Amino acid sequence: MATSKAGGLAGQAVGTARGATGQTSQRTAFLMLIIGNVLWAGTYAAGKIALEDLSPIELNALRFSLAALFLSPALIRGWRQIPRDRRSLLLLGQIAVMGWILNKALEYFGLALSTASDVALLIATESIFTALLSWLFLREHITRMGVLALLVGLLGAYLIVERGFVPNLAGGAASSARIIGDLLVIGSLVLEAAYTVRGKTALSTLSLPPLLLTSATLTGSLFVWIPAGVGTVIHSGMPHMTLAGWLSVIYMAGAASALGYWLWFQGLRTVDASAAAPILFIQPLVGAALGIWLLHDQLGWATLLGGGLIGLSLLLVLLGTRRPASSVVPVTATIIDDFTITP
Repeated sequence: MATSKAGGLAGQAVGTARGATGQTSQRTAFLMLIIGNVLWAGTYAAGKIALEDLSPIELNALRFSLAALFLSPALIRGWRQIPRDRRSLLLLGQIAVMGWILNKALEYFGLALSTASDVALLIATESIFTALLSWLFLREHITRMGVLALLVGLLGAYLIVERGFVPNLAGGAASSARIIGDLLVIGSLVLEAAYTVRGKTALSTLSLPPLLLTSATLTGSLFVWIPAGVGTVIHSGMPHMTLAGWLSVIYMAGAASALGYWLWFQGLRTVDASAAAPILFIQPLVGAALGIWLLHDQLGWATLLGGGLIGLSLLLVLLGTRRPASSVVPVTATIIDDFTITP
């Protein structure tokens, strides 16, 4: 089994020739991680554009059908590694339902009501919910830093949802719809965190490569999304998609769901997840910037402050869970962890 970089004195012991190669590989791996997160950051604006032509159900059905096609080589190549016993299939089914069905349903119904910048900033709270569920269900150690991160992150999410410290009870229909959308997105992040926690169990018990686990569970979600999409078309008629809508869906399926995950997993073959974790700040920052640039989202002081608090909470999580530099951790133990934020 491949292992992550150890760093420190262990890294200094590597030979000169191998060191030059390792440095190049390290730079390439960091570039892969950065590009992957930039691709993920674009999904919020792309999703908002696609939702102008499609319902959330149609969008997810089309996006994940295309993504499954793009990821099919990984699934076909590793098909024999997937366990067929009832317990393993039940675990894979739970991951598909939490990570690709219920989660994405709430996220994109929420995005349809909210703004791309709100969703991009709120998405960083996933790490906070993952830490909370890990304390509750995996019996991981609760730290003061973790509790502080949770409180700071929740305050940031509240400011984004309410656009201020005082609840706005008379903001009109548009404001109410946005608040409902933000709450749906937060609900999706709780499910995403549950997917992450169950993903830890799957990686340790099923011994599946992370990209294969992603491909299998995403493809499994089509047993729900395809019938739901067909039912929506029968009920509402065939959607009329613009070029912008098609390009957005193809981007979400190919660039984000397929290429983004491949780049992330390839990068983590060389870079330990704790070292890669700060790169995750790219998603809320670039995602919110794209919402402002492409969709003309408006950010008030409360949204900016809330985004800053969520970023601070993520930093506190990273500081509170950073591994010692001398530890060598298996790659499969570092890929789906408290740091991973998926679009």
